[in-house]
Amino acid sequence: MEKPFSVTTYFQRHEQKYLLNAFQYHAFLEILKGFAHHDEYGLSTIYSIYYDNSDFEIARKALEKSAYKEKLRLRSYGIPHSGDMVYLELKKKFNGLTYKQRVPVSFTGMKKCLDFRPDNTPHNYIFDEINWFLYYYKPFPQFMISYDRVAFRGLEHKALRITFDTNIRWRVGDLDFSKGPYGTPLLDDNEYLMELKIDTSLPLFLTTHLTRLKIFPLSFSKYRTAYEGLLNMRKVRYA
Repeated sequence: MEKPFSVTTYFQRHEQKYLLNAFQYHAFLEILKGFAHHDEYGLSTIYSIYYDNSDFEIARKALEKSAYKEKLRLRSYGIPHSGDMVYLELKKKFNGLTYKQRVPVSFTGMKKCLDFRPDNTPHNYIFDEINWFLYYYKPFPQFMISYDRVAFRGLEHKALRITFDTNIRWRVGDLDFSKGPYGTPLLDDNEYLMELKIDTSLPLFLTTHLTRLKIFPLSFSKYRTAYEGLLNMRKVRYA
């Protein structure tokens, strides 16, 4: 019998996002050569299905920019096929710290992801939290967000991970990984979303380079921005 659930993973770290232009992106890539290398994922296309309820309660909470935010998504690295693994992720953010619980799930068994029962899931706190999220929000698939990502990991600072996302696209229909990466662009051309992830504060030499290139942190959520795009489309449609 197929076992749809595998080992769970937990992350707790600081995550900071930056929006770069083409000059800043290429200049920062040159700097990375001295203290980072491509991680095991390298360049990949990431697909995420975001879950929300009929009132878009999770998205609306993100718009309020409250101290505590949470979201649930199903993520795939590339278009999955039978036997591949996808990842059910519950992500929370509180006072600058990000907490992420990840459950690997077989692609062929992923429909069971949102139908947890005490008799077919392990008994641990991550499943308990996902179960509570499902019970409280009663979510279902609402958005597909896809993008191309190149990822680096620090040479000396092993916990440092740096990612660059481009070609970010979103859609509210065709929420199927096999349909590929198409949708409404989230960023302008020649814009790059960089994210720095580390378990402590950023190294001083890194913040020095960021300041020199005039790269400053910002509050940015792909799901929140996609929801804002949907609202704007509806305003135009009904104007």
